[in-house]
Amino acid sequence: MKTLSESNIYKISAIISYIIGYIYIKYVVVIDVFGAYEHSFWMIAFSILFILWTEGFAYLLGNTYEKLKETGKSVIEPIILIVCILLQAVAISVWKLHEDWQLYQVFIWHGTIIYYVISRMGILAAGRSGMFFPIDCFSGAVIVPLSNFILRAKKILAKENKTAEETPSKKRFEKKDIGIIITSVFVALIVCSIAISQLVSVSSTFAGLGEGFDRVITGILSADSIEYFFSHIFIYVILSIPFGCWLFALVAGSMQKELQVPTDKQLEEETKSFHSLPSYSAYIIIGSVCALYAIFFVSAFVDILNGNFALTAQEACSDAVGSFWQLIKVVVLNMAVMFASCFFSKKALWTEKGTRILSTVLFVFALAFALLAAWNLVGVYIAVYGITPRRILSSWVVINIITWCVLILVRLYKKIPAAQIGIMFAAVSFSLVVCGNF
Repeated sequence: MKTLSESNIYKISAIISYIIGYIYIKYVVVIDVFGAYEHSFWMIAFSILFILWTEGFAYLLGNTYEKLKETGKSVIEPIILIVCILLQAVAISVWKLHEDWQLYQVFIWHGTIIYYVISRMGILAAGRSGMFFPIDCFSGAVIVPLSNFILRAKKILAKENKTAEETPSKKRFEKKDIGIIITSVFVALIVCSIAISQLVSVSSTFAGLGEGFDRVITGILSADSIEYFFSHIFIYVILSIPFGCWLFALVAGSMQKELQVPTDKQLEEETKSFHSLPSYSAYIIIGSVCALYAIFFVSAFVDILNGNFALTAQEACSDAVGSFWQLIKVVVLNMAVMFASCFFSKKALWTEKGTRILSTVLFVFALAFALLAAWNLVGVYIAVYGITPRRILSSWVVINIITWCVLILVRLYKKIPAAQIGIMFAAVSFSLVVCGNF
């Protein structure tokens, strides 16, 4: 059995990308995203078709899950992300976009697809999700597709290399040959027309076939048919071409990208020039932040003792929203400190006892902020005044931040893939939350 060559695999996949792009533009964007119909399952169909295309494309070019495992790259992440893509597509198809969530749902669904592709093709910076998550996302959304945007045209127009023995001898057409062909076709049409005009009077069945053919041609050339073609087909074909190019560039470009996953030791050696700050700088920075947080919690406790807590709906709302944004800012600050320590400190914060204790205190405060926000949002505001889509989304953010704080606290004392677990937890939990009918 003759196997497909690499050139033909690329060409077939490129042709399929035209179909996928057309389905996305005409059915997913117009029907599911903009809600042309109450219920539509085109997003599910697109997701399944896209995943099958990506998996088949990768498999035929030898990028199997076994190969990912052999090269030390994550195998479980692409599978989890496939489930997340399908769950989000089902939720949107069944319940439509949730109120106040429209932009988030569409953005995260597309982001999950992009992250699935770069994860499946094994081009995550560290071989799996981690601290380089923002870099991986930017690479998948911008760098890879834009740098390979004309790759589809190149693959379709590329000629397959053949040896002299394999290449069959072909007679080259000259200009006079083309002219003879055109003239012959024109004469054939005239002769056939004359023959038809004579034969219709001989056979009534043949005459009926001729009338049916005439009606088909007339229908195709009618004004309504031409208008329908340009308004319902042609415009979507044109719009789908750049999206299909981007899609093929993402998948095929990711497969062509050569990436050697560095080990922890290699990564440390490559970033050695950045490790310049001594341990006492961490004591100064983290110690100051922890002292500030301690003052805040003391003042908050004094407020409670003095009875300065929310009594009305508006006050509860203000407390919930205020603590929520405090939480976001505090955790972002703490994450930034932890991320910076991995690159700029001579030793990571968890390698020395003193800095590890300080880091523990820092993220215990972050966890306290998370629990405070959860209490204000869920224990007070939602419990008393009910749920809304926006409050559910805020609760999801708080739950994820609590999870990340716990993971970091565990990571300080035990070597676990905390960032990978946190990212996958966020993807799975969001996909499950959007499946709710609210």
